[in-house]
Amino acid sequence: MAGRTAPISITEPQRATHPFWTGAFRPLFLLAGLLAIVAVVWWVAGFVHGIATPSLGTGSWWHAHEMIFGFGGAAIGGFLLTAIANWTSRPPISGVMLMALTTSWLIGRLAIGFGEYLDPALTIVGALVYFIFLLALGVRELVAARNYRNMRVLAVISMIALFDGLFVAACLDVIALDPAMLYQTAILAIILLIGLIGGRVIPAFTRNWMQREQINAPMPSMFSRFDMVCLASIALGIVAVILDPAGVIAGSVLLFAGILHAIRLVRWRGVHSWREPIVIMLHLGYFWVPAGLVLLGVAILWPDVMSSRDALHALTGGAMACMVLAIAGRAALGHTGRELRAGWALNSAFGLIWVSTVLRVMVGFAGSGYVTILAIATLMWIGGWLAFLMGYAPVLLGPSQKKTRGIPVR
Repeated sequence: MAGRTAPISITEPQRATHPFWTGAFRPLFLLAGLLAIVAVVWWVAGFVHGIATPSLGTGSWWHAHEMIFGFGGAAIGGFLLTAIANWTSRPPISGVMLMALTTSWLIGRLAIGFGEYLDPALTIVGALVYFIFLLALGVRELVAARNYRNMRVLAVISMIALFDGLFVAACLDVIALDPAMLYQTAILAIILLIGLIGGRVIPAFTRNWMQREQINAPMPSMFSRFDMVCLASIALGIVAVILDPAGVIAGSVLLFAGILHAIRLVRWRGVHSWREPIVIMLHLGYFWVPAGLVLLGVAILWPDVMSSRDALHALTGGAMACMVLAIAGRAALGHTGRELRAGWALNSAFGLIWVSTVLRVMVGFAGSGYVTILAIATLMWIGGWLAFLMGYAPVLLGPSQKKTRGIPVR
């Protein structure tokens, strides 16, 4: 009689030579924090002191690209591949494959940094290689696990990658599109991704904490049709901005989207989690989604009241950066076996970045104090990311303390 076939078991991958390469959140969150400082300090040094800076047509376009697609792209990759391992119950991307992905991100920084000296086609390809690699890994993992539900996340990231290529091409005069319109739509696409992910993790983490602490209050509303309407409002805003960036329809849609997301945030019951920093900072970070959408709508409808540049910083410095800090800090602790408690580094980093965003948004109303307020906001931004790196570089570079925990949201 033929012997039985031995069952196939899925085990953790062979340990890499260094803990740094055992999970995508380690190199990508660390690089995101480093670029958040470099892309700001270098650009400010060039703007104020005339120091030579990389140029993507202009130094400002280089700065915008690196903060949106470089910083944002690294953070997206760190979260995506960490979450996919939990969604699929497959081993996380690690070792040589993770090294190759990280290298592709670094290639993108070099391609954009030397964009004015390279053939435009090489610059565009160099900028996109990381997103293409990331999406390929994501598709491979989800298809292997037959987890097609989360393909919607990859669809939004594909949209962000498309805007990346178009933005670089427009900055290099390869296509006749307005770079300002493209980076606005790219920011809104990232906000759509934050809305999709945040709508799953924020109420789930809040509910878990409230149940553990036995909070006697209504529980957060989980993902429902209302949340789908909220996400659709951002998607509609992207279309409106593409068709008529300075039009009444675009401004009105963004205002409406902001109101919907404010209601959504209230439904998550964050007010009850004020005693737990690592939970409340998720709500405070998401606050900038409705605030930024409303402010951008106001800037489009009434440009004399607020500039779109100031309003967009509510979405970038606020929603993007604060949500990156809140999720990266939590993931770094949870996936290295540490207690989910926000220490001095994460609390300081989040507080500095949050207040920096307030100052940056309000700088347009500062009058003669514009430069002073802008300088304070910039210093707080740099200080916030330095605090993150000081506190979390040892966590991201060092070994796990015990068996890691996944992200409990499917």
